[in-house]
Amino acid sequence: MTFALPELTLKAEHSGEGVNMPNNKRKKLYSDRSPLGIKVSEALLGDFIPEDVHVYRIDRHTFTIYVGGESISLENQNSDNVGEPGVEYNMADRFEINLGTLSGIDSERPILVSLASCGGGWEPGMQMFGAILSCPNPITIMATKWARSMTSLIPLAADKFIIRPPAKYMFHYGTYGFRGLAQEAETDFIELVRSREIMLNIYTARLKEQGKFSRWSRLRIREMLKRHLERKIDMWLDANEAKCWGFADEVFDGNYDNLRATQRNDQRRKSMFKVLSSPIDVKVNIEHPAAPQTLVV
Repeated sequence: MTFALPELTLKAEHSGEGVNMPNNKRKKLYSDRSPLGIKVSEALLGDFIPEDVHVYRIDRHTFTIYVGGESISLENQNSDNVGEPGVEYNMADRFEINLGTLSGIDSERPILVSLASCGGGWEPGMQMFGAILSCPNPITIMATKWARSMTSLIPLAADKFIIRPPAKYMFHYGTYGFRGLAQEAETDFIELVRSREIMLNIYTARLKEQGKFSRWSRLRIREMLKRHLERKIDMWLDANEAKCWGFADEVFDGNYDNLRATQRNDQRRKSMFKVLSSPIDVKVNIEHPAAPQTLVV
């Protein structure tokens, strides 16, 4: 079975030129390496159908990955708590697979991630964070609906983070729930504290890198963030405020020509890898009726 692509003609050439394209505007979407992006990569010679974008959330043609509202099961659709599930293991696994797919096609071509998620789980979100840092391609993330909770952290790993108004940026400590044995609750709480410290370290590293607080010490930035979180719980910033603070690199103005980062921000990646690998030294007081104790983690 073959599929006809609108405005795109794939034609084998005996001369070795690879692929002919009648629309010159399309050429901007491909790698600059000749001949014409090395036959527009092997991936485009296969099936190119809407399911790629709508099901797998990857566009191999434009090197775009979509992160947003996931489909939910029929069981959940019949419940009263239907809503956007946010960042979870399916999204994280598919995101890392999609990054690997595009890198396998061309490890130098810039990737755009269109982000429209409400936030979600810590572990899958940090999987996505690490996948971005590890990807050889330059990565740009554009928040199109909002960047909030877990999705306020994920874009900070990207080489370029753009917010498209009226999308807003929101950070907070998040929500926590536990069900299990009492002994498990203790260790689970320790991991919660570790996660919170890593989160604050990521925010601090970013604001130290750029923005209106960049001349402050790391300790002063960190304490400022904690005061906002304690006072406002959910700290909302509009697109321009997010850029002014230093979270976002740019506010999107409709200029697609300069949208994508053309090279990796290796200094930023190195800084974030250092945050993730640094030991967390915090004290957690766990009181037992018989013998209160302090655990150092």
